[in-house]
Amino acid sequence: MATIRFLGTSGSVVTKERMCAGVLFGDKLIDVGFGVLANLMKSETSLDSINDVYVSHTHSDHVGDFTGLVWAMAMENRTRLLRVVSSVRTASTLRKVLKLQSTPRAWLKFDILFVRPRNAGVEYVRTVHSPETLAYRFKMDGCDFVYGADTSRSEKMAEFAKGCDLLIHDSTFLDGQESIAALTNHSTARDAGRTAKLARSKRLFLTHIAPTNRQVLDRYAVEAAASFDGEIVVARDMLTTSV
Repeated sequence: MATIRFLGTSGSVVTKERMCAGVLFGDKLIDVGFGVLANLMKSETSLDSINDVYVSHTHSDHVGDFTGLVWAMAMENRTRLLRVVSSVRTASTLRKVLKLQSTPRAWLKFDILFVRPRNAGVEYVRTVHSPETLAYRFKMDGCDFVYGADTSRSEKMAEFAKGCDLLIHDSTFLDGQESIAALTNHSTARDAGRTAKLARSKRLFLTHIAPTNRQVLDRYAVEAAASFDGEIVVARDMLTTSV
């Protein structure tokens, strides 16, 4: 059994209640959006315990704290290698970001190794989102979970997540907001429920919540439940669950 902690559950921007995208899973940090580093500190997680950083794509609400994380690790005198798992395009962007933000390489006492998902031994699929975005599937001891990242509803995602124990899915919007969801390549809560149903997932966690919907959070689980009859949780920052 492994623990998952949500470090950021907001879509696009930080709010008083929610930081941007980030999930901590054992020694793996999945996405590093704005505010994730602050919640890592609040959770009293040792940065040296993080071996791998998985990045879904280069939107700032998923990588905004990447340089900050590297600098914080350096300040704590990290010496161990840090692996960053991502697509080739994302890796290229992250290298440029570190350079553009004047990261002093001589100051870092650890190396950063950019690795493709297949070389990290994790399953992945490209989602329906731009720029190039990867969803990841993590397997351990007879159970697994899927981190869906940003995506429009797609049968490809449902096939990728088939039979998973837990599905973390983009649920930015609600019924009546389908046009903006289509424009931005995001999903509604109902879309997430449909994907979970097709995947036959046991549990569904809704995340990437639009700040403009913070007054109607009760609608998220209700609309997802119209399609999916398994357990549904509207994720919140610092929520911890097991898989």
